[in-house]
Amino acid sequence: MKDSILYLGFVPGENFGWGICSRYLIRELSKKVRTSLVLNQANQQRYFPSKLIQSLVNQHLDGLFKARGEENYGYVFFENELTERSIENSKKYDLIIAGSTWGRDKLKEKGILNSEVLVQGIDPELFYPIKEEKGGDSFIIFSGGKFEFRKGQDIILAALKIIQAKYRDVLLMNAWWNYLPETMATMAGSPYIKYETKGAGWPEMMNHIYRLNGLDPGRIITCPVIPHGNLRQLFKQTDIGIFPNRCEGGTNLALMEYMACGKPVIAANATGHKDIVNENNALLLNNLGDIFLDDEKGRTVAAWKEPDLEEVVSKIEYAYHNREKIREIGKNGARDLKEYTWEKSADRLLSLVCENTGKR
Repeated sequence: MKDSILYLGFVPGENFGWGICSRYLIRELSKKVRTSLVLNQANQQRYFPSKLIQSLVNQHLDGLFKARGEENYGYVFFENELTERSIENSKKYDLIIAGSTWGRDKLKEKGILNSEVLVQGIDPELFYPIKEEKGGDSFIIFSGGKFEFRKGQDIILAALKIIQAKYRDVLLMNAWWNYLPETMATMAGSPYIKYETKGAGWPEMMNHIYRLNGLDPGRIITCPVIPHGNLRQLFKQTDIGIFPNRCEGGTNLALMEYMACGKPVIAANATGHKDIVNENNALLLNNLGDIFLDDEKGRTVAAWKEPDLEEVVSKIEYAYHNREKIREIGKNGARDLKEYTWEKSADRLLSLVCENTGKR
């Protein structure tokens, strides 16, 4: 790839996973090879005389752009079941690259054998071990990620209600802002909380949901949109992170960044998380049931994992009573996450592209 151009069909952004991932991959790849963004090309230009890698936007493996290259690579994060359209679209690519081993395995189960894995990275200049003591008397739980059924914040609220009834010093700090009303509305299907939207802005809307479910908004800190570069300052104020996600097609950037700061986590040991968490670097949620989501015709469109509420409560209580032990778990996590940087992700991507040349 020394003299040729690698065309990139990525759109960089600041406050959502795909945008952050795209921004860092563009930056790191551009340090290593000649790159050009498809976004910056004239709209009429559909063919690029070199390798092209672009985002695939859903489980159907639809490309973000209609552009084609001499060789074509797609990078995808998906949580819903693959379809016949996925199979047809996969034939347009030399290689489909999933954001987790779970995603790659789902592709292969569907017969999409031209598939590989590229795990996301963290920025070690922004996310590195927090060594200062938090201070204060409260035990503060952190939760991040868009407020939606898939990410399991309804389970957190149900567990919090139980925990806060027993321990007056437990608070929740969340970064749940969701810019997609349609995914937020999936909380209406929760077996754990009542859901309705009411309120003029984000905090007011969330406070209504807390009250609706018997929770005190005064014991929950609802953050607005936090700039990516300020997250470490937020993490400093907390004792443990909780991620009972029902499914992650990638490796959960919020989880990775929190762990990189040396903070301990409680995490579902399933789907994309399994590339990152283990019994030494996290408190694992292992009591997982199967959950299937069907469409209006009764067809299964998603097959996820359902964390057990009692186990979530148990892990929070363990963390509350064993603060020195969980600090050691946090240190293990930070050590492990040093191996996951965007520079290494870019190296891995380039090796996949170069190794695959001429295979089809």
